[in-house]
Amino acid sequence: MCTFKNYKDFISDTVPEVFNIPEYINQKPVEEIGPRAFYGCRGLRRIVVPKTVRRISSYAFAECRELESFVFPWHLNTVDDYAFYNCMGLHKITFGPEVASIGYGAFKNCLELHEISVSIKDGQNNCLNAILQDEFQEVDVAIDYLDKDEQIHDQARLVFTDYQYEYVPEIEARQFNWETYGSGDSYRISIRDTDIDYDKYDSVFSLAVVEDDMETLLKICAGRLCWPYRLSDQGRDRYENYIKGHMSKVLERLIKDRGTAALSRLFDYILNHHLMDDDSRRLALDLCQRFGQPQLTARLMDDFRPAENKGLEAVQNHTVRSRFAL
Repeated sequence: MCTFKNYKDFISDTVPEVFNIPEYINQKPVEEIGPRAFYGCRGLRRIVVPKTVRRISSYAFAECRELESFVFPWHLNTVDDYAFYNCMGLHKITFGPEVASIGYGAFKNCLELHEISVSIKDGQNNCLNAILQDEFQEVDVAIDYLDKDEQIHDQARLVFTDYQYEYVPEIEARQFNWETYGSGDSYRISIRDTDIDYDKYDSVFSLAVVEDDMETLLKICAGRLCWPYRLSDQGRDRYENYIKGHMSKVLERLIKDRGTAALSRLFDYILNHHLMDDDSRRLALDLCQRFGQPQLTARLMDDFRPAENKGLEAVQNHTVRSRFAL
């Protein structure tokens, strides 16, 4: 076993934007990133960690404020206390399936952390709760569920919304009470040690409708409808009814700015599951022309024609029946 102790032993001059941690030191595999190994390393944007690493020690990457993303080795199992403390530019992290321990404050003050990708084996503990308890901002989480052969058998895409909190004094009891604002705390409560309570997660949507903006709500709908892992019929109805009830605004948002892949898939879902009525289709066609979306126009026309033909057939059938009635 070998520990990578200090980046300064390998960088004699200017810190590069990308640094590759060596896989071997003195012919021994590097299995641990030592305490404060990269503490306060300015200018570093990305680090390539070898597959041999199993542990990241306390404060190993703390105060690396320009660090943007971090991919943890597939077999890494421990991240110690404050390992990424104050990495204020960190926006995405990717975990393998064997992370068993995330230390206290490991990602505290990572204010720009908005994306987490994690692989989870069936029945194994996940690390999400330990990470999200320090993150009050909105975070998109992509989960790959693995079978015993570490092959993906299902996927989920979740949004954990933001929230704020404050301590409110209770004078008579001489204590402070914790009060939260926003739906994010309720979403985080749905996280269990080995998985997500998806029924609980879906039930929070009614609160999110009150607390969050449409951009966030559409991301939530897209995640659950387009990656429907353990989505109940009641949950599906909840999301579809929201879309139907706000169809004009939903269409304008989805067509004006195609945005993320998730929102593009949500538009496909709306088409494929025939959530639009004729008035909504006409509005969508008008929006496509207004915002210059010829491909969407073609798709909508293909979807619109069967509905028009169906209406024409109904009229023709009614005419035939009327003639026979005479």
